[in-house]
Amino acid sequence: MTEILLDQIETHLQQALTYNENAEVAPVALLWPDGDEQFVETVDALRDRLPLLTLGDLDEDMRRGPSYWLRCAVAGTVEVDRPEGVPVVYLPGVRREDLRAIEDCPRELAPIAELQYRGQWFAHPNGRDWTVRGLLSNRERGLGLQLAGDAATGDALLNAFEQLLALPSRRLAAQYIDAEFLHRLLNPDPVARLLEWLDDPTGFQQRLGTREWKAFVGLGQSEFDFDPGAEGEITGGRLLGERRGRWSEVWSRFEQSPERYSGIEARLRKGKPTDQLFAGQPGAWPQDNEEAETRLRLALQDLAEVPASDAREAIDKLWNEHRDRRNWVWAKLDQAPLAFALEQLHRLGQATSSAVTGDVDVLANAYADDGWKADDALIAALQAATGASDREAVVAAANAIYRPWVDASARALQRAIGPLANSGTYSPGPSASTDPGTVTVFVDGLRLDLAHRLGERLGGLDVLIEIALAALPTVTETAKPVLTPVPAGSLAPGKDLGPVRASSGAKATINVLRGFMAEAGVHVLRGAETGDPSGTAWTETADIDKRGHDFGVTFVDELDRELDDIAKRVKTLLDAGWEQVDVVTDHGWLLLPGGTERVDLPAATVEVKKGRCARLKDGADVSVPTVPWHWDSNVRIALAPGTSCFQESKGYEHGGVSLQECVVPRLSVRPGAVQTTTGGAAITKVKWLGLMCRVEYENIAPGAKVDIRGRPADPSTSVAETVKETIGSGRQSLHIPDEELEGEPAYVVVVADDGSILAQRDVVIGANR
Repeated sequence: MTEILLDQIETHLQQALTYNENAEVAPVALLWPDGDEQFVETVDALRDRLPLLTLGDLDEDMRRGPSYWLRCAVAGTVEVDRPEGVPVVYLPGVRREDLRAIEDCPRELAPIAELQYRGQWFAHPNGRDWTVRGLLSNRERGLGLQLAGDAATGDALLNAFEQLLALPSRRLAAQYIDAEFLHRLLNPDPVARLLEWLDDPTGFQQRLGTREWKAFVGLGQSEFDFDPGAEGEITGGRLLGERRGRWSEVWSRFEQSPERYSGIEARLRKGKPTDQLFAGQPGAWPQDNEEAETRLRLALQDLAEVPASDAREAIDKLWNEHRDRRNWVWAKLDQAPLAFALEQLHRLGQATSSAVTGDVDVLANAYADDGWKADDALIAALQAATGASDREAVVAAANAIYRPWVDASARALQRAIGPLANSGTYSPGPSASTDPGTVTVFVDGLRLDLAHRLGERLGGLDVLIEIALAALPTVTETAKPVLTPVPAGSLAPGKDLGPVRASSGAKATINVLRGFMAEAGVHVLRGAETGDPSGTAWTETADIDKRGHDFGVTFVDELDRELDDIAKRVKTLLDAGWEQVDVVTDHGWLLLPGGTERVDLPAATVEVKKGRCARLKDGADVSVPTVPWHWDSNVRIALAPGTSCFQESKGYEHGGVSLQECVVPRLSVRPGAVQTTTGGAAITKVKWLGLMCRVEYENIAPGAKVDIRGRPADPSTSVAETVKETIGSGRQSLHIPDEELEGEPAYVVVVADDGSILAQRDVVIGANR
């Protein structure tokens, strides 16, 4: 049977009697003070469930009496017909402090005052009486529900508490409880009542009295031409899916918040007509969506060995077939992951449809303009497909179109870089800035596509994304020291792939580099330190590269959390007063689901071997491309051709030459129009369900406005059907009524009452990226 709120309160009362059997004596009673008498209806409802005794005028049938009678009832010296267990003594009109000092205790309470020393309290953790609001919202010892904090909600809570007690706990746990919600409890509308019944038919009827159930049946007959008692929930599910007459209104309400009615899926599943002629509109029946996902999964798997051009054509056809499923209610319930993964595969196909040739500058600029979008689409496709079989299907299709494109562009860059590096004119990006007021945030492995995702998280700030080239080979040992602002001449070539301290030959470890930075007047910030904004500083954050090496392809599931941490660090530093935050990285990486081709390199030719590069012995002759080492041009570095590796790979690797590894971002971030504070307003996620935009946000109080605009600060450019107010759940959905706007750039904004922008994010209407 479905658990209701009253069940939870009963459980909390029982838990309040918990004690340490090894150190404490069992309590003789549980004292429940209620100075404002807010729980009278609750006690009436619990009387048959618990051994409840109530302070008041003597009525033994109701187990109620004055304090001397309560003391005798607790001691068992008077006969009381009650359930077994430690008695719960409910004290309406009595506050806990009324009993604390026995010498000052009111005379009428004196007989039970000493029970506080032999019993336990059912009270707020702060020692005060539980109030209805406190018990429902407290996360430590209460029920942890989401309650609005305004006075109107407080008043409505007391008025509707009796109705609230009968609601399913799982529904309330997902519900933001405010005055509007509570008023609806007192004045339920027919559509909501019908959905509640469809969600939990048995529990719904049990919660109603006989008269209320008859009224509900009459409501169904008069409003929806349907008898819930005689026709049952399966027929109700069929009518809901067919959406005829007023049932279209019921469907519309269900479609707005399907997560509130998790039981309705079963009614729709059983209610689907066997004759497709009467099956109603597409998207109503969960099995139709499941069958479509299965067809799509098999179709993607079949692309594993298909040539890239044929695979793109097949993906285009699949996209046209399945794109509308993103609008279905099952997509809102996250039951159409492959439809969203297909959206990204379609992007991937477009981004990889043509190869780029030219010199290093041409290749790097083409990648900076558009090429990175292919990498972003691949990651987004993998992130959308979280199930094992779904991800395998996405990998099969992605490999068909992505791997040839990456390999071709890597070989083109290798051909272009070779002469440049051999002539000494290959120039990696400069070291970090030492300008006063600038702090550098180093992130190991922040690839260009991730830099653009980071830029979205910093919406409203002044963000400039530029590109540079990584030092060769593209491994941390070589490339990170190049970025480190150390005194000239401090470092010299080492015997592996990293430099050493010039004066002693000791490896240039992180501590050595920090020491050199200190000599150069650069303050090294550790952990959450923010330092002196009038100086210059260096700090490090995130574990992108480590996670890639540790987890391979599955590290995509952690990337958004890593980027959130970086964005938080940048905002923290700006909040601390830094004029500019530069975000730099040492190298990018290749992500090739399914692994990479292995190329053998004779062991006799190498000093040090990594996945995509190797330091060669003097005079070694190899058949793969080579370049001089950044720290010593006399040392040759072997490069794995194309996207191949010299070692077994998990699908994540770097050290070689490709656009993904060599073209690295450099972000400069300054305070912008949107003032942010650490832990302040932020848009955390935007997901398009067709032309429905689901916006998730944090640290924004109820009452701000969520909108979609052509220009962020101009309300006249709004394209949303309705501007929505923020609510405590941290999520809102906005609809774009004009289909012609799909594919157009816009901004999701959260706006304060005075019109100032609290948070913003640039989007493409209808496109997840």
